[in-house]
Amino acid sequence: MPTTTLDTMLPEFGRYMGAFLGSFTTTTAIGATGSLTVVISTELKDFGFTSDDGLNDTFIKITSENNDDVVRRVTDYTASSGTITISGTDLTSDSSTQATFEIYRYDPDQLRNTLNDARLEVFPRLYKEINDRTLTLAGHQDKYARPTSIRQGFVRQIYEEPRIDAKSFANNIVSTLNCDFESSTIGDDWTASYITLAAETETTSPDNWMVFSGTQSGKCTVTASQTATLLMTVPSGTNYVGEEINVGIWVYSRTASRVSATIVLDSTASVGSTHSGGGWERLTHTLVADGVSSSIKVGVSSTSGTAFVFYADEIIATSGQSELPQPIGSPIMGWREETDNIIIHGHKTSADRQLRVRGMGLLSSVSSGSDTMEIEYDQLRILYAHGAMLWFQQDIDQLDTADLNAAQIRYRHFRSLAEQGRGAMAPMPLLKGVY
Repeated sequence: MPTTTLDTMLPEFGRYMGAFLGSFTTTTAIGATGSLTVVISTELKDFGFTSDDGLNDTFIKITSENNDDVVRRVTDYTASSGTITISGTDLTSDSSTQATFEIYRYDPDQLRNTLNDARLEVFPRLYKEINDRTLTLAGHQDKYARPTSIRQGFVRQIYEEPRIDAKSFANNIVSTLNCDFESSTIGDDWTASYITLAAETETTSPDNWMVFSGTQSGKCTVTASQTATLLMTVPSGTNYVGEEINVGIWVYSRTASRVSATIVLDSTASVGSTHSGGGWERLTHTLVADGVSSSIKVGVSSTSGTAFVFYADEIIATSGQSELPQPIGSPIMGWREETDNIIIHGHKTSADRQLRVRGMGLLSSVSSGSDTMEIEYDQLRILYAHGAMLWFQQDIDQLDTADLNAAQIRYRHFRSLAEQGRGAMAPMPLLKGVY
């Protein structure tokens, strides 16, 4: 799926609205003069900013080095030296390293917020395709929670898929370890910190729902008020330097927002998807193993809070591949949405399968410069048009009569561009029988 970073979108959106004045590089490192409230670049006067105070009340956004993503209002500009004086707290010194920065007529943080608002306004003409595989089928169950990443009313297709066995999957780089929790000593190959790991044993009549696959799962009791981890070390982890590492692990939890898939490169931990508290869900994470010098560990972690219990089973980790393995499933035609649930009818499901739910979700919000939105060039035009509409709408709500006409003209201009629909995505096809 194509993506675009905020660092790319923000100046483009600024130019689209006439709010972007340019991108520059400091010619004196921030802090080198002894002042942490000035930014100096002789490029400013080379670009035509030759009048004192000519940049007053504009906004500077620093885009690299120690003050990356910092935004400040310009309070004074001295053209002869290219010196900008800023408001607010002191910047951080860059010593002798030069930084890049951008100048905007409007606050770039507010422009960013407007882009985030615009992704709501433009849905479903622009959307993120969701392929959710977190739900586990039960033979006796016909109601399942709609994945929260899919907007209500926009589930489009449902498939029943077989599970992939972690132990027998040839490309699982932890397949030689206790990746399926089936070892007679449940803790083999796992290192637990502030988690008590015990074996949860399969039963029948009734079936023990806490065992996802095989005869055992891991029962994990988390200690209160501690950040907890359950990790296994990838064999010969330094063989995968520079490769993409993908991990997926099935977790059962009724406590939301605490448990996440985790990858640790040497001693630096990174977390991925977080459990919603909806029962068995497949948690995933992806990370490039740059600079690994000693080890790669994969597993789960829990944030600090009250003590609780979750269950884990079947971990798969891959290297180099662009995503985790996905089985090929059969479509389910008999289903409907009912508020926050999916109701399956007329289809006998199996207890050892999972659901793949395809649908349409919102584009991701962005906050820092490296954050990405699932959007490409042509689609950006319609996003920017909706953003400009929202921006000038606030002018209409706030301006007095003298300036109202100009604001309304700007608003109508961008509304016309938005209604042209350039870049709008085709809706995802609906695969569903008559009910």
